[in-house]
Amino acid sequence: MISPSKYAGVTSHQRNELFYDVSILLKSVDDTFDPERIAPDAHLLSLTLGSLQLLEFLNRLEERFLISIPDEDLVVDRFSTLEKIVAYVASRQTEAGGGR
Repeated sequence: MISPSKYAGVTSHQRNELFYDVSILLKSVDDTFDPERIAPDAHLLSLTLGSLQLLEFLNRLEERFLISIPDEDLVVDRFSTLEKIVAYVASRQTEAGGGR
């Protein structure tokens, strides 16, 4: 589970919106993804996403949240669970000044 400090500067409402928005993006690259049936800490690559789908998802993540994912952050473990993805997006938005 991600510690609350990973969501510093993000309200619980914003975090819930991020979970919803990220789930919609995951569903857009993999129609078998069902956020109702996958725990936030379940490893996505072993459950649903292939590596090409993950790359497509990361592109859509950058576009949707107006963030840039630097090459040094392109580590599979950083994006392996829904919770880690949401924490990452929250941290990138906080660094960029918060905008969605």
